[in-house]
Amino acid sequence: MFARRARARVRKGVRVNVAEQFPELPDLKILAKLGEGGTSRVWKAQRISDGQLFAVKVMNRDLAASRDDLVRFVQEEKVLENIDHVGIVKSYGLYVSGDLWYYLMEYIDGYTFNSLLIRKCHLPEVDCLLICESIALALDYAWNVHSIVHCDVKPENIMINSEGIVKLTDLGLCLTVQHFHQQMKTVPDHVFGTPAYISPEQVYGDVELDCRADIYSLAASLYHLATGRVLFPGLTSEEMLLAHCEEAKQAKDPRVYSPGLSLGFCQLLEAMLVKDRDDRMQTWRDVYDMCRDIEAGYSFKPRETPGKSSLQLFLG
Repeated sequence: MFARRARARVRKGVRVNVAEQFPELPDLKILAKLGEGGTSRVWKAQRISDGQLFAVKVMNRDLAASRDDLVRFVQEEKVLENIDHVGIVKSYGLYVSGDLWYYLMEYIDGYTFNSLLIRKCHLPEVDCLLICESIALALDYAWNVHSIVHCDVKPENIMINSEGIVKLTDLGLCLTVQHFHQQMKTVPDHVFGTPAYISPEQVYGDVELDCRADIYSLAASLYHLATGRVLFPGLTSEEMLLAHCEEAKQAKDPRVYSPGLSLGFCQLLEAMLVKDRDDRMQTWRDVYDMCRDIEAGYSFKPRETPGKSSLQLFLG
């Protein structure tokens, strides 16, 4: 799959409401809306002067009037602009035109893995391992070079471009450790992340986040990609948040849904999904190395650390 050119996108939210007015921005021709969130919209645009394509993130006008929201938007862009890694979408600068604040991002000619799930239901293990390796290398760089925690790793934020390169997108929730502390002082009850994939410590909100939070979220994403099911299906958002934290809550062995998965791959997910982060896999290099070992056909002993995982494996 990864060697072929990307097919036409079926990303949720690409279709544009014809009644919605495209923003008017200097030297940019807006072509389509790619998506939107609570604070901004993302547009596909072509620079008129040279024809280059960009994804343009435009902050909602009403939020730009709020100093706190504007500061967060500016900080978000500055974090992205400092990142230089093939596996993370690049930002090319912050701009303001009238009352519109926006920044230019690398345009990905490809599709999200969330959209691929809609078409294929689940992915083979070899593809899941490649995704895991690619994201592990990207977030190892983000953490060790910039002290960045993404905070919202999920299939919707993982893309593959037309050259087969896996890209991590939407670092809108990404935080430096210092920025996290600043926000927690002002919004202590806020939960950063998406309920289906969030780490227990993000739910608790009372500790310094580090790369282990993203390790948990990537494993939850891989479980969804490999089985076509989230860890804790059929629950409300609040119930999902609690399920990640409660020791008694464990998802089924992924081989129940995808019998062809190897024991090693399932052990990788189990180790990444330990609820207590001190007993979880500790570094992205550990994750990457285990992926390569699985590809090489190595076998693994059952995990010996006492922490309870969100994934229950049948090892007999």
